[in-house]
Amino acid sequence: MASNFTNATTYSVSSNLEIAHSYHFVNHVFDTEVANLADLYKPYKRCLAIVDHSVYKLYGYHIKKYFKVHEIEATIQPAHITEDEKSLEALQEVCSWITDFNILRREPVLVIGGGLVTDVVGFACAIYRRTTRYIRIPTSLIGLIDASVSNRVAVNWRGMKNRLGGYHEPLHTLIDPTFLRTLPVAEVRNGIAEILKISSCTHIATFEALEQCGHTFIETHFGQLREVDQELVEAAETVIRQTIQSVLEVEVPNSREQSLDRVMYFGHTWSPVLELAVSPPLLHGHAVSVDMCFSANLANQRGLLANDQYMRFLRVFSALGLAMDHPAFTLELMKKGTDATIATRGGKLRAPVPTGTLGSHAILQMVDYDELETTWANHKKVMEKLPRNGLGLEMDIAVRA
Repeated sequence: MASNFTNATTYSVSSNLEIAHSYHFVNHVFDTEVANLADLYKPYKRCLAIVDHSVYKLYGYHIKKYFKVHEIEATIQPAHITEDEKSLEALQEVCSWITDFNILRREPVLVIGGGLVTDVVGFACAIYRRTTRYIRIPTSLIGLIDASVSNRVAVNWRGMKNRLGGYHEPLHTLIDPTFLRTLPVAEVRNGIAEILKISSCTHIATFEALEQCGHTFIETHFGQLREVDQELVEAAETVIRQTIQSVLEVEVPNSREQSLDRVMYFGHTWSPVLELAVSPPLLHGHAVSVDMCFSANLANQRGLLANDQYMRFLRVFSALGLAMDHPAFTLELMKKGTDATIATRGGKLRAPVPTGTLGSHAILQMVDYDELETTWANHKKVMEKLPRNGLGLEMDIAVRA
């Protein structure tokens, strides 16, 4: 046996690695009476906290007080990362902060903020010493229900969204919906797009909750404003929890994208090119919404989504102020996005579309250019008849200025 092994021309090797991480629902995570976060850092007696600059302005005092009360020495680093600054330079800056802190192997970095900050810091941790642990506290709606539920971390590169990245699970994610109280309305709307993405394809009850209460959810910051009816608070929490569960159910079994047939690609077939095609860039949720509405038209044209369900789908987006179209979504851009996606998805388009009475989906492996061009023309025609010609409210990152 040893002789055969020695003389072999090919060695086949396989290994399995268990990856465990936890999601904790913790209201008022920086209340000094709430020890969940402190308990995670007490073994180290210190913490490097990288905090989105806007979050730092609102909560910096509370964060400092929290760690001081719990006798944990905190080094707090505000981070200013926008969509057009989600770059290698930002990545290197985060790595410099980790180096300056002289972090120990196995000691976790803490990242507090929305999806942009958690993406960049998560990627820095993925490559620093080949793996550095980290803990996430998402503060935006997209962060709560999408970016911080994912294990995908990345930066943009050469005008291409999330082109450089990897997979890196945090040790823990602490989910605190009370951050939504101070989130701008435009960002609440931005996050709702991602809830519509997963619910319209997998969980009709959540879609219907947004259909019925979405506008109120936006106005009340998902029930986090004071003096809000308790029934609404519970409905909003159910939507957030169910969305997280829906994402985990489809993503965890495919955590390394062994299969490229992913429902989470819904809204992300053409949006990566569209989002960065204008200056300032579109908010992620609005770019995804344009993609979803175009995809729904494609499903309708194929007979996978009946006319009444297609129009129902559009009405929800329109009522919530989400973009359904954009002048930059030209035929040329659509074709450019198609080519980029086919390359990314292993030579096939693999475009998810909603089907039936919504809450279900199909994945279109390939769609030829003639059909896409016909769908694009039909999409533009439909948009002309809708409020605002299909444009959304506060669509680009200028609202963050």
